[in-house]
Amino acid sequence: MTETERLLELERGGTGLITRLEGELVTVLAPAASPPGSTLVASFQGQKLSIKVRGSRRVEPDAAGRCFSVEGRFVSLSRALRLALTGQAPSE
Repeated sequence: MTETERLLELERGGTGLITRLEGELVTVLAPAASPPGSTLVASFQGQKLSIKVRGSRRVEPDAAGRCFSVEGRFVSLSRALRLALTGQAPSE
């Protein structure tokens, strides 16, 4: 998956980059911190998704200025969206 394929449009502005995706767990490089227990709302390919935040920490900024690593888990993620995020084709 290329960097542009892993970009999320964040509801509160800016973009987030998925850096780790393991089952329900996800790590997003974001432009702002999110407190534990909060919900990070974003969209991927025009579909909304929610991430329940476990924690965030400051990291070295990337070229786009994203300087927080936000860890959490997906909430109510559809199978189709999960497959799109992992780059897998849906089975028929």
